Amino acid sequence: MNFNKTQFKFFYKYCISKLGKDTGNKIYETAENILAKMINESDYKNSKAIKWHMEKNMLPTIAMYLAFKELGITREGAYDFTSELLQIACKKVQKKNRLLGKMPFGYYIFKMFCKLTITNQYPKEGWHIEWVKYSNKEVHFDFTSCIYLETTQRYNCLELCPLFCTNDDITLAGYSPNIIFERTETLGRGQSKCDFHFTNGKYR
Repeated sequence: MNFNKTQFKFFYKYCISKLGKDTGNKIYETAENILAKMINESDYKNSKAIKWHMEKNMLPTIAMYLAFKELGITREGAYDFTSELLQIACKKVQKKNRLLGKMPFGYYIFKMFCKLTITNQYPKEGWHIEWVKYSNKEVHFDFTSCIYLETTQRYNCLELCPLFCTNDDITLAGYSPNIIFERTETLGRGQSKCDFHFTNGKYR
């Protein structure tokens, strides 16, 4: 599997632009090899949703980070490069979310499909979800376990998990102004849960 099938189709060009042709090619090839190995050994728990998260986002991110480090980039430099790559990908999703965020009845459309979408995209095999509030004013649910945390632990790169939390901060901010996303805790940042709060913008 190559990066053209992930959310990081731009990874090759990024490597060349940041590190030059020779080093960029080496990092890209190394990342592809790491990604192929991880995918080969992955357990998707018979879940198409988990397969999507792993192949499109989670494992490519880890593979890029490990490749940077393997080719002599410092841990801090590898982290910064990986963070920048994630932000590029996330801003594309944020742009799509703005369509719903600007619709007059965007919150009610969001609420109508929220439970089904979350249940399908974040199945119990990878996440434990507790629904707290589901009203015309606010949708609130908590994740008390997360496969992103488990996977970064498995590959000894827990430091990447907060970047995945930041993904949410960036992409879900696109729902503003009609849907306001906020949270105070995440598992990846060391707290006991990820609390997702979506507030109807007319109440703010």
